[in-house]
Amino acid sequence: MSDDNTAFFGGEIINPSSKYIVLYKSSTIIDTVYLDKKNRFKYSFDNFEPGLFSFYDGKESQSLLVQPGDSIMVRVNTMEFDESLVFSGIGAKENNYLMDLFLETEKQEQEVLEISQLEPKVFDKKLCDIRRDKLDKLKTFSIKYNTSELFNTFAKANIDYNYFYSKEAYPFINYGKNESDIFKTLPDNFFDFRKEINYNNSTLKDYRPYVSFLRFHFNNIALQEHFKHSEDDTYNNQSLDYNLDKLTLIDAKINDTFIKNRLLYYNMIKFINVSKSVDDYDTLLASFEKKSTNKEQKNNATRLVNSYKLLKPGHVIPDLMVLDNNEQVQHLRAIIKKPTLIYFWDVTDRYHLKVCHERAKDLEKKYPEFDFLAISINRISGKEQTEVLKRNHLGFTNEYHFEDAPKAIEQLSIRPINKVFIVDKDAKIINPKANMFDITIENEMLSLINK
Repeated sequence: MSDDNTAFFGGEIINPSSKYIVLYKSSTIIDTVYLDKKNRFKYSFDNFEPGLFSFYDGKESQSLLVQPGDSIMVRVNTMEFDESLVFSGIGAKENNYLMDLFLETEKQEQEVLEISQLEPKVFDKKLCDIRRDKLDKLKTFSIKYNTSELFNTFAKANIDYNYFYSKEAYPFINYGKNESDIFKTLPDNFFDFRKEINYNNSTLKDYRPYVSFLRFHFNNIALQEHFKHSEDDTYNNQSLDYNLDKLTLIDAKINDTFIKNRLLYYNMIKFINVSKSVDDYDTLLASFEKKSTNKEQKNNATRLVNSYKLLKPGHVIPDLMVLDNNEQVQHLRAIIKKPTLIYFWDVTDRYHLKVCHERAKDLEKKYPEFDFLAISINRISGKEQTEVLKRNHLGFTNEYHFEDAPKAIEQLSIRPINKVFIVDKDAKIINPKANMFDITIENEMLSLINK
């Protein structure tokens, strides 16, 4: 490490989504940096731990590697965020290389999907060729620019863990067979790469390829374990036994406290958000609490479980207070006069804001028997809400925001944001976890109409 443990990061945001950028590391906010009149910013790192940092412009985020002595400038157009992002200055070559790797992997997703339909040995060879080509290019780049050990670690991890991820995904992508049959047809050495996995790599703990891989990997090995002692032969992410197997394996294989706790929490919350079997929540929660050492995550999981128990189908939806665009306060239950679909939106998620309103409009035309209520989860006024809707060319009918947004988010467990409530004319919950973009939602709506 250099004696001069400082670095500089600055740049220009074209078409900024906000008046500032947020710098963070490992989900911890480092600082908020405001843009000047020319939409430029600058920030100095002092006595910092080298590694991956991220910057968020209010719409999207991206990572950069910062090392002592770096003086990195970035230029990005938010209209084409990742594709337009270019680094310059000291440290730029390494960051541009990592950015190119990220974009190349995105472009190759379709290619990998296509070769995943091939027989295991053919698939494996083609995937190995992709990996080998990337590793060869990295070796050439590293020698030419005498890159640091830290850069080499991240660049190689990007290549390796994306390769590992594709291998793990193969049984789930290959069409025409169930997962159990596919596992049986795989060559004995198909998962030999698992010997290379470092479950406790604290340097990579926030690196997207590593985190994404670990999530998928434990899905896979838990499924293989589950098939050994159950009569199931297909993947069912709502199976309690399968999810208990997953928590057990995470606990057994990972020693790093941060990585273990986060992965346990991710899978606990994921199960609660997808499973409709409320009676299973306490069993998985008990297993989670024995294995996790993070008090905050355990408290959050407990609150979420308790919230969902109150949202069980057949219960009346919590009577929260909402405000319309004219700031008129109303009881949520009082607004519900007939079968209703309640969906939510967030000012910071423009894509979801638009697509959920467009989908609601389509469903409204097909099912006039239903009302559709759109509720913002932000702490905004009716005027601000109207401005957001107008800016995105959306209507203002049946638009509301919560009087107490944090309380509502907790009581209705509004995470993820695409969660939808279907309630009957008496405000009784039919489904607290519907998905507007899943075709099954129309079957549920028709069923309610024909009751």
